[in-house]
Amino acid sequence: MHIHKPHHSVQKPGAVALSSQEAQWVRLAIATNNLANAHVAGFKTQMVKLVNTTQKGKDNRVVHYVSANKTLRNLGNGSYRQTGNPLDVAINGNGYFLVDTGKGKYLSRNGQFALNDAGALITANGSYLVMSRDGGEIVIPKMTRNIAIDPKGGVYADSALVGIIGTFTVNNQQEELKCLGNNLLDPGKQNLSVTESCTIKQFGIEESNVSGVVEGMIMMDALRQFEHAQKIIEEQDQSTRKVFNVSSKNVA
Repeated sequence: MHIHKPHHSVQKPGAVALSSQEAQWVRLAIATNNLANAHVAGFKTQMVKLVNTTQKGKDNRVVHYVSANKTLRNLGNGSYRQTGNPLDVAINGNGYFLVDTGKGKYLSRNGQFALNDAGALITANGSYLVMSRDGGEIVIPKMTRNIAIDPKGGVYADSALVGIIGTFTVNNQQEELKCLGNNLLDPGKQNLSVTESCTIKQFGIEESNVSGVVEGMIMMDALRQFEHAQKIIEEQDQSTRKVFNVSSKNVA
């Protein structure tokens, strides 16, 4: 009698557990990075999306795995913290500052600014030039006594408008917006567009939207899932050894 072999097979528990461990390791690394940047102005929490995936193995049999499919960014606003510094600004809404590092132009939510020796507006961390809406520099004349920045980004030196801080956005703020470190984001090949859907608030900064409690819970859950997967792998190894020992005795 011909027996038809099904194309779908149950993947060995050890292999599934190993893929789960790899996914949990990614979750743990992302949560650790979030906590490390919890006090960085404008930093956005990253999240890992876990999915059950399948691949075709030998004989077209379906192999099941757990994987960290995507790393997503929480685009929600962080809390506003007043500093009293007239060069500190926070974005409220969907938008980014554009800074020129000298090696390229990148996006950032960090509004901690300063002035260089020429009076140009720069980032306090890294000394990158802050771009205006038209892509140029914003220069504050020397001897200026009062700097005011309105909700649309207009920068006034003693009541005279000297430039407008640009706020930009891109179509894909997830996979195609790459983290470079130092709170910089690379838009890649995406086109930048000026956005009117956000406002700027002076005399303070946007804090990160990282929740220490949430990230701590994620880390604990990732470690628990990792340990659970490890037990499955150990049990699979023990089962395999028993089968091997029984087979050896039968052969003998």
